[in-house]
Amino acid sequence: MYIAFDSVVKFTGDAIVNAANDGCIGGGGIDGEVNRRGGPVLEEARWALPVLEAGRRCPTGDAKITVAGYLPCSKVIHAVGPAFGYSPSVEDHADKLELLEAAYKNAMERARENELKSVGFCILSAGIFRGGCPLKIVIETGLKAIAKNTYSGLETVVFCGFTPQEQGEIHDLAASLA
Repeated sequence: MYIAFDSVVKFTGDAIVNAANDGCIGGGGIDGEVNRRGGPVLEEARWALPVLEAGRRCPTGDAKITVAGYLPCSKVIHAVGPAFGYSPSVEDHADKLELLEAAYKNAMERARENELKSVGFCILSAGIFRGGCPLKIVIETGLKAIAKNTYSGLETVVFCGFTPQEQGEIHDLAASLA
């Protein structure tokens, strides 16, 4: 596993993991940038995902895979992390952290099913959906879920911290392991 302090949209491996919403059409933040750079081919692929119920194409905690359009990878795995509430207590976020772990697990499962050798991850639920959950906990949950769900044939995982706050937390976590 590698850590990158850059945007996942620049990843040139087999697939990137996008922080999608349950409609899986497009949103703001990284999801909006993925759509913009992927262009109409990616947008059409997202619209073609089956609608499950109430406009949802991907339940929270799950992941879907599409072509990447004009992105420098071949696939995009759209993983739906939870929207955390604003409680400062980590215990109040336990159910959402389970959904976050499931989103990473299911993203890894889509990668395994498609025999992908290299996957780049953005940090799921790290932006406006993080609410009051500490960023450190969100990042730790993601890293542990990726590590628990590696598979034979996977050669490279890149975990991308984009914002200065994400980069600082990743740096501090890595330093605590040294």
